[in-house]
Amino acid sequence: MKKALCIVFASLLLLSAAFSAGCAEQNPATTSAETGDATTAAATEPEETEIADDLPEQNYGNKVFRVILPDAGAEKDFYTEDHETADPLHDAVFTRNNNVAARFGVQFEVSVDEYVNVNNKIRNSVKAGSDDYDLCFVHMVAGASLAQENNVLPFERLPYVDLSKPWWDNQIRNGFSIKNNLMMVNGDISPISFNITSCLYFNKTLFDKYDMTYPYELVREGKWTLDRLFELTKDMTQDKDGDGKVSKDSTADIYGLSSWYLDVPYSFYYAAGGMLVSKDADDVPFYDPQLERDTNIYNKIYDVIITNNAYYETNVADFPNVAKVFSDGRALFLDAKLATAEDLREMDDEFGIIPVPKLNEEQKEYKSFVNGASSMVCVPATVKGDAREYVSIIIEGLASESYRVITPVLKENYLKRKMTRDAESADMIDYVVRNRVFDMAYVNMHDGVGSYVRDLLAKGSTDISKALKSYQKSAKKKIENIVKAFEKSMDSK
Repeated sequence: MKKALCIVFASLLLLSAAFSAGCAEQNPATTSAETGDATTAAATEPEETEIADDLPEQNYGNKVFRVILPDAGAEKDFYTEDHETADPLHDAVFTRNNNVAARFGVQFEVSVDEYVNVNNKIRNSVKAGSDDYDLCFVHMVAGASLAQENNVLPFERLPYVDLSKPWWDNQIRNGFSIKNNLMMVNGDISPISFNITSCLYFNKTLFDKYDMTYPYELVREGKWTLDRLFELTKDMTQDKDGDGKVSKDSTADIYGLSSWYLDVPYSFYYAAGGMLVSKDADDVPFYDPQLERDTNIYNKIYDVIITNNAYYETNVADFPNVAKVFSDGRALFLDAKLATAEDLREMDDEFGIIPVPKLNEEQKEYKSFVNGASSMVCVPATVKGDAREYVSIIIEGLASESYRVITPVLKENYLKRKMTRDAESADMIDYVVRNRVFDMAYVNMHDGVGSYVRDLLAKGSTDISKALKSYQKSAKKKIENIVKAFEKSMDSK
């Protein structure tokens, strides 16, 4: 499927009043005096959206800026409709595009295709030297190979992209930078990537039924840990239909946690501070499993899922059941992504949203796994010479305008009001989206090293040492190949 759209910088109705109203209704920040944890409290302070992007004044005389992006949800990062729809997210994206178009005198030409086709089109364009695109949104895992094939530019070659600004993910370098060359980035420019960030849902009705306290204060105090989750889900999985067993086929049995095997192993591992690849002083990656830490993390994950008999779905065809068990009121917690809240809007029971728990109270920040289907932003290697200044100004303009216009609407009107059912859950979203994790092992070695927690859980195994050692040789070789590919790509630019 392909669509094309030219957004011309005409005089269009802006939604600034609506957006300002949305920002004004943010919840007051929780102070460190209230929580006793300055680091945790800072996560909920209102963000300053008026930070300057320091871009020069330019008017490009209606020059076309060409964007390509995949479908299956990622098209919402830019949209192709040339009008407002009354959907808050759509109209915020629409407004961002129009603001940037008017500010710099450009028009956007947008192409949408299947994510595999997007990768191939970028490859073919670069190989032919045809210079077809200025900005590309690609599938995180599938698109990672583009950086190793001389197809995209390091963002360090784009003079006006300032990755120190808050509209870019602050941990992106860990997953995508080699020798201080960052080939793909993410942040506010991709609202859909925020939607597929991991979180936990909890059933407030069940919490009330069992006289349990909602975990919001645990989160704010920095005490929301895997041990606390284990305590809350212990003995919660119960046979309720009287057949003497807990069965996935039952419509009455309840669970402490409902989860999906392609989500929860990653969301729990990375939230607990797990990381399989580290960097040396020269930003060169190396395989770096930490046996003591990872054994501790895995054992806690194992206890929550296996020991506590969670609903742990491994059948792809039955994936919808993961959310359904929770929406039917038969699970205390659900591990999923923020966008799953859309699927729970008709749920009878009340629910809340919180971040995935930390390993322990000593861990400073809550961390959130970003699903591999997330969009990543890259620039084709065919962008050369003076075009890099032009492209970098528009990209930085889109990112900063997303921070000012889209993200407040995303959090206030979409994630917070449209999806969640209480102000406290809305407050929790700030903990979820600002410390997102990117691991080179997951991105580049997804089927293998980056999936070891999933593979061990599938076997019901607790032999962490054997699993990590088994990857030593192959992981080292894979990383060496990645570094060599990057170096070759750098030499040609």
